[in-house]
Amino acid sequence: MARSVLTNRCHRYLNLPFVIEPLSYFDEVGDQLVHDYIYDVSNYTDFDAWLNIFGYNLFMGEVFYTPPYGKIPIHTDHSSYTNHVKINVSWGPEEGVTQWWKSDIIRKESTYNNGGKLIGEVNNIQHVWADEDKCELLCEANTNLPSLVNVGILHGTNNPTSEGRWTLSFIPQKDEQYIHWDDALEKFKDYLV
Repeated sequence: MARSVLTNRCHRYLNLPFVIEPLSYFDEVGDQLVHDYIYDVSNYTDFDAWLNIFGYNLFMGEVFYTPPYGKIPIHTDHSSYTNHVKINVSWGPEEGVTQWWKSDIIRKESTYNNGGKLIGEVNNIQHVWADEDKCELLCEANTNLPSLVNVGILHGTNNPTSEGRWTLSFIPQKDEQYIHWDDALEKFKDYLV
C-alpha cells in the first residue's frame, strides 16, 4: 500500500549507523504469539550512544513473534492515542507486515487473550483495542529494515505465510517521556530513507 511520505504518519525506514542483530532464537518457528520485554539494554550500547546524539536514551526493548498465518491484534501501546514512536526491525518473510488502522469503534482493556497468551499484561497497562472488521487500513510496511514506527495509533501485524516473523522493538525516551512522531522525524531527518 503506497502512501505519500508527506502524509505517512505511520512508518519510515531508517538508515542506522550500526547493525541490529537478531537474537539467537529468532530462527525458531512456533505456532504461538510471543511478546517479551528486554529490560536490560546494556547489549545495545551503539544504539544508546546514537540516541544520545539527539538527547534521547534507550529505555527498553521488546520482542514480538507473529506465528505463521498469524496476527498481532490491532492496538495502541497505551490507553489513548499518543503518536509516540519505537524503532523496530523484523526478521521474516517479505509478505509479513506491520499495519496501521483507524476506527471509531474501540475498547480500552489491559489484556487481550490471544490463544492463551495475554498481551498488555504487565502492570495492567490499558491499551486501546479494535477489531479488524471495524477498522480502515491506513498503511502497511514490511519492517525487515530498521523502521521508525508510530505505536501511539492503532497498529498490529499480519503474517500470511508459513514462516515465522520475529521483531525487535526499541523504545527511545527523553527525560522519561516517550518521543512524539513529529519530534522523531525532525531529529532523525538525516537518517530517514
